[in-house]
Amino acid sequence: MARSLRTLIAESHPLIVPSMYDGISALLIKELEFEAAYIGSYATGASRYGVPDIGYIGLEDMADQVRRLAPIAGVPVIVDGEGGWGNPIHVARSVQVLERAGAAATHIEDHDFGKHITAKSSVISTGKAVDKIKAAVDARASEDFLIIARTDSLFVEGPAAGVDRLLAYQEAGADGLFVAGFLDADSWTRLKAESRVPIYSPDFPQHSAADHAAQGADVVLYYGLAHIAAKAGMLEAYEVLKKNASTVSIENKLSVAGFDEFLGIEDARVQARKYGLIDQNDDSMNEMARAFKAAQK
Repeated sequence: MARSLRTLIAESHPLIVPSMYDGISALLIKELEFEAAYIGSYATGASRYGVPDIGYIGLEDMADQVRRLAPIAGVPVIVDGEGGWGNPIHVARSVQVLERAGAAATHIEDHDFGKHITAKSSVISTGKAVDKIKAAVDARASEDFLIIARTDSLFVEGPAAGVDRLLAYQEAGADGLFVAGFLDADSWTRLKAESRVPIYSPDFPQHSAADHAAQGADVVLYYGLAHIAAKAGMLEAYEVLKKNASTVSIENKLSVAGFDEFLGIEDARVQARKYGLIDQNDDSMNEMARAFKAAQK
């Protein structure tokens, strides 16, 4: 990776980080030249198991996503570390596993079980959360691996208390502060004034990246973009097939040849020619692709 996540954040206003959950989304991040990517438990649970984001996803699920997708995207990856999957000792191991897997950063949350089942999910005490952040910082092998402290306390304790928590996590050594909820203007002003590290925010409806930056965010995580958009596209295609028993009406969107090009099939053919797997003058696949394209016009 040409630049570290720290450098990217310092150079961007804000850094826009789209989600990825499979090889296709990782290839798109690479093709469109996004500078960083996000792997969340929301997308992982939905895409791998078809379950909601309520604590089903484990450490190995997340580490496996990083191992598979980070090399494809080729950019620094921020990965969801949930609550560290246990107490501070468990948090330490989780950080080590994710760092070895190839992540550039992880965020550790202060919620107790119940996230996303109700807005008033319980949170652990500030002291226990501080211990988790300290354990995470102590466990990493390199300071280039960033520990981001996330608070889910805003709906439980209010924005002022949420800022108190984030600043306590900063003192514990966190490299970033993740605001998981809405802050009022006064709370944003205080957080910006007292934070010495970058502030992370999820994208919210009707808010552009510039809107988030104006509030105080340095990094905006588009945590649900990829898998929700994929579901919308697949639903459209499936509905057409179910209704018409045909996909003729949408074939202009479904080019097999174009998709193979996206996946890098031509690079594979170059390699095949190099090693004598196909004849140097064999143009049959290109002829087939041209035939497909002509039929779609």
